[in-house]
Amino acid sequence: MRPILLDTDIGSDCDDSLALGLVLAARDALEPVAVTTVSADTRARGEIAASLLALAGRGDVDVCVGAEGGLARPRERYNWFGHEPACVADTPFAALSSESAPERIVRAAREVTDLEIVMIGPMTNLALALALDPQLPRRVAGVTIMGGHVREARLGAFVCPFGIDYNLCSDPEASVAVLGAGFRTTLVTADVTLQTWLRTRDLEGLDEAGPLAREIARQVRFWTPLQRKIFTAMGGALAEDNVAFLHDPLTVLALVDPSPLHFEELQIATTIQAGVLRTHEVDPALGIGAPMRVATGVDPKCARDAIVARLQGI
Repeated sequence: MRPILLDTDIGSDCDDSLALGLVLAARDALEPVAVTTVSADTRARGEIAASLLALAGRGDVDVCVGAEGGLARPRERYNWFGHEPACVADTPFAALSSESAPERIVRAAREVTDLEIVMIGPMTNLALALALDPQLPRRVAGVTIMGGHVREARLGAFVCPFGIDYNLCSDPEASVAVLGAGFRTTLVTADVTLQTWLRTRDLEGLDEAGPLAREIARQVRFWTPLQRKIFTAMGGALAEDNVAFLHDPLTVLALVDPSPLHFEELQIATTIQAGVLRTHEVDPALGIGAPMRVATGVDPKCARDAIVARLQGI
């Protein structure tokens, strides 16, 4: 059992709820210590997380509200589509903690042995936690991040521009702080997450599963038309059966069953170019950057099947 703290911008893209569902489904592998929320209305996001935890019978897991805006960027830079409040499940749930997200991260790192921090939103909360405790990288087992765009992120024939990686690019200053802090870092990059998606038939399977799976399926349906609008507007072509990319659940899968993913140990240099966060693969001989475990390949079918199989059990 690996203890994890999940930092999330749950409620916009449904992949955060899918990822939290996978954490709760992986009872043999993961033990959630706390959930922290980031980006725009973090209290609303906290209520979404708390309601999903309640459906899973895990109201004992702390939910702590975090940063609404970036270190140097306004709150308006963060995604907020308007459907987020409707993602609070219709169930009683525990009150949100009065402890802030950065404070909870610091406390968990000091109290929990071998803690893994899983970042599936902007890096702001973790950057603020580093300011509270610069020794944080030495206190945790590692940080697993849904983020990075290292080689090529593709949607069919369309090659995505740098900046497609919302989690790292929405608060680039925070990302530079986190990626340069000395954490043992795993990146599950846009290069692989854009190859893996939930299909219509998988969504129908969640409809027939337990209450948490059904609630997550409800949230997916808020997101599907928005996802199609966003990606087709930039020139990408989505498969007809693509109801949601599995960015964040693929990141959780890296801790539960990494076999569908191919990882390489790469030297990554982080820069901000024209306001866009970049994760460059560099030669270690240059003496710049930091070593990171980076997902550079995926078996999409195996990854999706592994994720859906677990979600159908909740």
